[in-house]
Amino acid sequence: MLSKFSLYNESEMRQWDKFVESHPKGSPYHLSYWMRVLHKTYSFTPFMYVQKNDNENISGIVPCFFIKGFFKGNRIVSLPFTDSCDPLLNDHSQEKELWQKIINEHKDNIKYMEIRGSLLQDSGLVCHNYYKLHVLNLGSDISEVEKNIDKKTIRYSIRKAQKGGIEIREENTQWGIEEIYRLNFLTRKKHGVPPQPFAFFKNIFDDLVLKGYASILLAVFNSKTLAGGVFLKFKETYYYKYNASDPQCLSKQNPNHLLTWHAIQKATQEGYRFFDFGRTSPDNMGLMRYKEMWGAKSVDLPYYYYPKIMGAVSQKESGLLFRTLTRVWQSLPDAVVKRIGPIICKHMG
Repeated sequence: MLSKFSLYNESEMRQWDKFVESHPKGSPYHLSYWMRVLHKTYSFTPFMYVQKNDNENISGIVPCFFIKGFFKGNRIVSLPFTDSCDPLLNDHSQEKELWQKIINEHKDNIKYMEIRGSLLQDSGLVCHNYYKLHVLNLGSDISEVEKNIDKKTIRYSIRKAQKGGIEIREENTQWGIEEIYRLNFLTRKKHGVPPQPFAFFKNIFDDLVLKGYASILLAVFNSKTLAGGVFLKFKETYYYKYNASDPQCLSKQNPNHLLTWHAIQKATQEGYRFFDFGRTSPDNMGLMRYKEMWGAKSVDLPYYYYPKIMGAVSQKESGLLFRTLTRVWQSLPDAVVKRIGPIICKHMG
């Protein structure tokens, strides 16, 4: 039986989150807290599909958002602003039937549906196997992790930052999230990508940091924040969700290398088994190489579409359209970026 839960029904959300915690593939992106961050920030309509067995116990969930399209038309996404969000099912034998029910409910109101995660080969959706996910196995001995780190680039940069007096602080405060927002704006402007609104980071602070599902690390030198990261924590995995830095200090002071190493050490000390570096476009060879120099291994991160491959994440970063839009965005004044960037970002989800 397929039904829907309400995001703000506390009883249903306790059942939902309990199932996420018990499922082998459950991640922080499946939790109601992450969905509330997205809903409160962007006002997307949540559809929280629930399968129940004959005993009325949850046997599967599919979190989705309905997004009204300004650029790309109306669509169903599981989930926007999320690297991966596999459907959590105890029994995959009826997966194709599940997708057909969801498609039939929305096919007259959407242009396409996008599922960011692994499905069965006969799911009835079209596979786009483009992105990679990099994950580092931590184990219990940090010295074993350190052995696999590139000596020439990564270890050198860590020592350089340490000798330069950079300090890493855990700053799970309002000021900490404000610094993340400031640095995120600088980073995304440099890369030619519209920034998220401050409300997005404020909601991460309220719904994830304050509830213990996320933490903030800052790289500080002489009272100035050079770089920062937002890390999600769930079950056995430490997730490097957001990294941001001051572009003017990257080459001289290497704050990101020390920040990442501190996070890996912290994750290992706290008993996490995996360090998730997040999604990477294979066209971004520099970033692919950077994550591999930490010892992280890449795995395929397939996305699935109905009726065909569409949307922003289906565009290769080496493509002409992507490169043209990036250059245009980099050339805009900061005042314009701050005003229209969050609006555009909402529709890129």
